[in-house]
Amino acid sequence: MKQKIALIIGSTGLVGKQLTQQLLLDEKYQTVHIFVRREIAADTYQDPKNKLQIHLVDFDDIAQWQSLLHGDELFCCIGTTLKQAGSKSAQRKVDLEIPTEMAQYANQNGVHKVALISSAGANPESASFYLRLKGQLEQNLQALNWKQIAIVRPSFLEGKRDNLRFGEQLAISLYSVLKYIPIIKRYRPIKAEQVAKRMRELLSCEQAEILVIEELEQLF
Repeated sequence: MKQKIALIIGSTGLVGKQLTQQLLLDEKYQTVHIFVRREIAADTYQDPKNKLQIHLVDFDDIAQWQSLLHGDELFCCIGTTLKQAGSKSAQRKVDLEIPTEMAQYANQNGVHKVALISSAGANPESASFYLRLKGQLEQNLQALNWKQIAIVRPSFLEGKRDNLRFGEQLAISLYSVLKYIPIIKRYRPIKAEQVAKRMRELLSCEQAEILVIEELEQLF
C-alpha cells in the first residue's frame, strides 16, 4: 500500500498535538507536514522515522507559500478562543479565514481528503459567535470538491493545555456531577487523543461517504 502524505493545520493545539504524534507513529503515513507561526522544540514529538516536516510560515500571506500544501490528506485542527484572540475579528481570522484559505489551496493542489474538527452545536446561523464561525467553516469546506470530507463535532475537550481554559475546566467538573441527566449526556467531555484517533479512522476508510459528519454522542 502506498504511504500517504498528511498536512496538519493547528498542530500545536490540544487535538493537533495528539494527531501529529499519532500520524508520526502510523505506518500508513510517509510524511507529516505541519504549519506553524513559531519554532517548536525538536523533542516535541516522538519521530523515530523522521517523518515530520515543520514549516514556519506567515498565516497572513498564505498565497506566498501555498505551493507547500501538497499531499493526500488535510487535517484541520486550528482554533482559538475570544480571550486568546483578543477580538472577534482576530478570532474570525483564526477560526474561519485561515483554515478556509488553506483548504482552498490544498484542494487546488490535489489534496483529495480533509478531516475537520468542528464543535457540537456548530451552525452558520447560530446566535453564538463561536458556533457560527464553526458552522461557516463547515460550509466553506463542504463547498470544495473533495473525494472525502469528515467533520467531527466534539464538545468539551479533555487534555493538558498550555493555556488553561477556565470555562472548559468548569464545564468538565460540572459534567462529572450532572452526567446522568439525559440532555447533558451528549455534551460529555472527550479526550483529545480520542478525537484525533477518530479523525484518522474516518479518512482511512476508502469506502466512506463523501461527507461524514459525526456528532459527539456518535464518537464513543
